[in-house]
Amino acid sequence: MGNEKSTGNKYTVKDAAIIGIFCAVMFVVFMVYSTLTGASLFYSMIFNAAGAALILAPFYVYMCMKVGKHGPALVYNIMWAIIAGLMMGPFMIPWFLGGGIIAELSMCGKDAYHDIKRVSISWVITALVRAAHGMSEIWFFKDAFLATGVSEQQVQVQTQYYTDPKYVLLSLAVTAILAVLGCMISNKLIVKHFRKSGAIK
Repeated sequence: MGNEKSTGNKYTVKDAAIIGIFCAVMFVVFMVYSTLTGASLFYSMIFNAAGAALILAPFYVYMCMKVGKHGPALVYNIMWAIIAGLMMGPFMIPWFLGGGIIAELSMCGKDAYHDIKRVSISWVITALVRAAHGMSEIWFFKDAFLATGVSEQQVQVQTQYYTDPKYVLLSLAVTAILAVLGCMISNKLIVKHFRKSGAIK
């Protein structure tokens, strides 16, 4: 069960397998969700990350609780750093890597990965990093973004939405709210399971 009582902070093959499997599942679920909702440009720009924060929260909470050790938050974000680097350009790697480090640092302390409040905080950070990645392309990496050969229309649309405070705040606020909601739902379903099993108190 990834119980720290039996294995301390030492990673096992099972722990690594759990993280790898759940990262892969979350990626597939995200891609399916994005494909199904991609027809709406406005939704994709403003609410894509918010919807993903809600849908993927149970997977993230279960992964963290199952492993129960430091690392899942960082590894999950490293996965997205690699994917973003391959799909969008190397300039996006520091964005997701930095977000992963912050998310992992939010989990400092004993048994943080068995504390739903701490797991929720790391998930909110992770979700906001994803929500703001398109904004960062305009705010911080515009030259590198243009160098990837992206269309002028794409740049104009992103600039329109991501330089308008009301759209930025709407996207980030809804993402944070749905990330918390997703973790609250997970708390009712998943954490109850771990308490019954004796993995957490």
